Amino acid sequence: MNIISNYILTLKLDTEIYQEDILDKRLKISRNIFNSCLGELYKRYNHMKESKEYKKVVKMTKGKERNKQFNKSNKNNGLTEYSLHRYVKLIQKHFKDNIDSFTAQKIATRCFSAFQKLMLHQSNRVYFKKYGEMNSVEGKSNKTGLRFVDNKLTWNGLVIDVIIDKNDEYAHISLLNKIKYCRVVRKLIRGKYKYYVQLVLEGSPPIKYNKETGEVKHSIGEGNVGIDIGTRTLAISSKKEVKLLELCPEIENIEHEKLILLRKLDRKRRNNNPNNFNENGTIKYGVKLT
Repeated sequence: MNIISNYILTLKLDTEIYQEDILDKRLKISRNIFNSCLGELYKRYNHMKESKEYKKVVKMTKGKERNKQFNKSNKNNGLTEYSLHRYVKLIQKHFKDNIDSFTAQKIATRCFSAFQKLMLHQSNRVYFKKYGEMNSVEGKSNKTGLRFVDNKLTWNGLVIDVIIDKNDEYAHISLLNKIKYCRVVRKLIRGKYKYYVQLVLEGSPPIKYNKETGEVKHSIGEGNVGIDIGTRTLAISSKKEVKLLELCPEIENIEHEKLILLRKLDRKRRNNNPNNFNENGTIKYGVKLT
């Protein structure tokens, strides 16, 4: 059996302010749908755990028969992906102007996949999405719902141009492959949200070549490589080169702003309490600061 590989091409969306507002609204609705599905799964799961049938299965010897009874119990209590799709269908009708049925099903599938780890005792808890935590949503195929058509993102009446550099040979070659489905992603970069579309493409990614030398970029080499992962940096060492990379560079660094605020607070404290400090600027011991 031949397994078809997939890869992802990420492209920036050329959004206007009103389009960003619509995307933010839809991501917020998607968060509410996810949390509704998760709440329903918890309700069904807790109900199942209280049943006599489930308690009998738990006491059984581990094996195929026990797993079979667990699956039967899950099905009887609506703890299946198909059952959750039927549940989310009723919710989607209230948001049909923003969220299509296929996208709603993918949100339900995403929720069920996370909850399934809890049922299989691979995790202790599945958390509800907090405000602003839902930063991506995807479709089921590139034929309906969330689609990439003619270099544009199309989704329930919303049409957004996709930025594709004419000199980006990698992107143009990738777009010759079949698009399985696409995903909208929101990223916080330097305090501002940026919006992207991720295309899940069939096949293998194109090989990148250096235009000046004609050599393959990022080719697989030989030899040993040492990696040291720290809290903020990643060090890489080999016979040919040594690199020090910053972890998560897209996350905004606010240390400088924090330092400025702390200095400002210290100045105010010293101005309001001049008698609580020595001439050299140190704090007087035994004096209560106000």
